Amino acid sequence: MGRTNKKEQGYEHVSRKKLLPHLNSLERYVYPLAFRKRDFLVETGPIDSDRGHLLLPVLPHMRRKGKSTQALVITASVEAVRQTERLIRRVPHLSWLEKRVLHLDSEEASRKEAGQIGRQPHVLVATSDRIIDHLRRDNLSLDHVHAVVVDEPERESASGFNVDVQFILSKLNRHPHMAVFTPSLHEETDAIISLLRRPRVCEREDWLDAGSSESSKGKEQTVSNEQRKKNDFPSEEKIAGQIEEIIRQIHEEENPDELNYYRKLVRKHVPFFTRGYFAAYLLKNGSTPRKSKKNSTQFTSMFVGVGKNRRVFPRDLIQLFSSVNGVSAEDVGEIKILDNYSFAEITTEKAPDLIRELNGTEYRGRKLTVNFAKRKD
Repeated sequence: MGRTNKKEQGYEHVSRKKLLPHLNSLERYVYPLAFRKRDFLVETGPIDSDRGHLLLPVLPHMRRKGKSTQALVITASVEAVRQTERLIRRVPHLSWLEKRVLHLDSEEASRKEAGQIGRQPHVLVATSDRIIDHLRRDNLSLDHVHAVVVDEPERESASGFNVDVQFILSKLNRHPHMAVFTPSLHEETDAIISLLRRPRVCEREDWLDAGSSESSKGKEQTVSNEQRKKNDFPSEEKIAGQIEEIIRQIHEEENPDELNYYRKLVRKHVPFFTRGYFAAYLLKNGSTPRKSKKNSTQFTSMFVGVGKNRRVFPRDLIQLFSSVNGVSAEDVGEIKILDNYSFAEITTEKAPDLIRELNGTEYRGRKLTVNFAKRKD
């Protein structure tokens, strides 16, 4: 058998080198994303005249063999459907798309449209209500669709549109590769985000920052008002240290079951696109994480014969130690919980009292061993 080229193997291959001179900033950013396996969502900002970026994610999914509709581009308006055609006219290397993409830009269902769909275009571009109408008339089969592009409208129209998209996706017999474009990130988009697999979310600044090198040089030469304001913020080193301490506490001191409970509540009540700001707000206004108490106070390392296997966490040991008369949380330093035992730093003067009161007592169904930790030789 002879060797097969890329056209015979699958999609019509067009190199980035040929395409890039004809693409705008958003399209240049989207094109490489289309060839990756992850679903993605891109914040576009307002789009007035050209939606060529909607066709780029379907290029890797267009197969030469087989007569079937392989990709859907779902928009909210007929004008948006027409705008996708401009990419084919603008980019000479994509002229082959003209015979393989069907744009339904009429306002009403018609026999003509049914006949066009019957010829099984590889890509169908239409409004959500036109697609649903043809599905209900059995004019359209989605059996072979494996790529879907969603062009979400502005927030005030997004709710009903997203319901239509969910209905269309429910008619597919496989999970498609999905690309979603939205003018702005808002709560209504959560309905679409929930349908994506490991989505990569790209804000408008991401593709704007990936613009030409000339614009990058211009940014370096001028200091924006936003950058001046940042000078009033805490230093990155300070915030990074605070984050590092929080992460340490999560891994070493917190109860995973309790954290999972709070995480579920955040997922339920905080919209997807607000969670980053939610975390930033808590970091900005939260209390400073508990720092190590090692200063002039002398601490002694204690061995405690209970650990993770008994569902023990640092706060449990602090409560246990505080049950001894004269010992408070301030007398407890760093705590390290292992599977079957733990190590805890206790102020040197209180350590003998803890051993005397706690060693040999029963704790969580077993006899507790509390003693001075042995130093490694």
